[in-house]
Amino acid sequence: MSLHNAMHNIEKSAIFTFIGIVLLFSTAVIAVLVAPNYVEQTWTQPTNPYQVQVYEVADPNLYISRAGGDNRQFVYHMKQDYTLLAFQETETLRIVATPELERYVTRNGDPHLKLTARLLMLRPVPLPLRDREKKLQLELQQEWEKQHPLAVHEKLPKPAFQIMELYAPEGSEAFALAPSDSLLENWVDKDYTILDGAAKQPYHLDPGVIYVANPIEYRAKQTYTSWGTIWLYDPRGEAVASLQQLTNPPMNFVSRRELISIGEHIYNIEGCWYCHTDQTRTLVQDVVLNGSESFPAPPSSPGEYIYQEVTFPGTRRIGPDLSRVGVKRPSRDWHKGHFWAPKTASKGSIMPSFKHFFDDDPSGGAPQTVGVPNYQFEAIYQYLVTKGTRITPPTEAWWLGKDPIKTLEIIEGQRKLP
Repeated sequence: MSLHNAMHNIEKSAIFTFIGIVLLFSTAVIAVLVAPNYVEQTWTQPTNPYQVQVYEVADPNLYISRAGGDNRQFVYHMKQDYTLLAFQETETLRIVATPELERYVTRNGDPHLKLTARLLMLRPVPLPLRDREKKLQLELQQEWEKQHPLAVHEKLPKPAFQIMELYAPEGSEAFALAPSDSLLENWVDKDYTILDGAAKQPYHLDPGVIYVANPIEYRAKQTYTSWGTIWLYDPRGEAVASLQQLTNPPMNFVSRRELISIGEHIYNIEGCWYCHTDQTRTLVQDVVLNGSESFPAPPSSPGEYIYQEVTFPGTRRIGPDLSRVGVKRPSRDWHKGHFWAPKTASKGSIMPSFKHFFDDDPSGGAPQTVGVPNYQFEAIYQYLVTKGTRITPPTEAWWLGKDPIKTLEIIEGQRKLP
């Protein structure tokens, strides 16, 4: 081959290479910028407003302590003109308020819930109002006796009513004690009013909202234990001054959003997806096995996964599918026992033990049945309990038979997934 022909072939090869690079780059641009506009919206959009608000409003503002065992603390971070709050009386709770704040109280028996984004809290009645509290306590017990004559005849003890004062704390943020094992957020989608006039946040305009009920200020005291200093709730303890104080040493609280992200990473690196799928297919055996005792589970839909950094649909079911484990296995204690000794919790299980999710009790006392759960356990637990609990609002909970997804129609072939 002559030098001229060789150079000619090299030039042609360079041109073809350049064209190939341009086509490859153009295809990538189309795939990233153009194609998503033609994808079915349900593949890229959240399932419902509840799912959005749990991930974007609740998770970033619920903080969990690093303290192990049964000493874990849960705290709401509430912000002025952002967090929706409800102050609702119950059968045994009464709320006293100044005339200015009275409008924010939902009295016992009122079916219409009042919400506000104004930063308010509840506290025990202060000393100057104690005489008023005693008088109200007596009046409530006398009213209870009138309504329960049989209980009076049988000399049953009268209930002790809890009386709290509604007040406005200083500053634009506050920290309130949160329940430790609540998988579902407080949610209302009818018979409610937000009293603030114009909506303070976009999510306030959704057809249903997450809110914090009857917040009580989180105060804590340092407690010295065999595994170090921890902070425990104490109404006479120290108030939290800022989010920085809550998240930095020595308090070291972590947001639920961060824990879920860590849990997803642990699920990945531990190889849980080798043996467990994360998808309820449109098959009878899937919706029945993943369902509750009385109702089938809805098949998985693409919108369920949009808040995950990595999606693990899986292909092998050596272990059970986990896409609805948050509903089927919500108990923290069950997961503690299962990760500690899977063969004991699930007869015949071949799952290995994950004892590195636990710490030894440094006190050197009697051996524990289960070790002290560390942050790795809490992270993967928080990740797992998102499975199945966020695809519908609590008012439409599929495991209670509400089933807005019409699971039975899907598995019987009468309708298709959106």
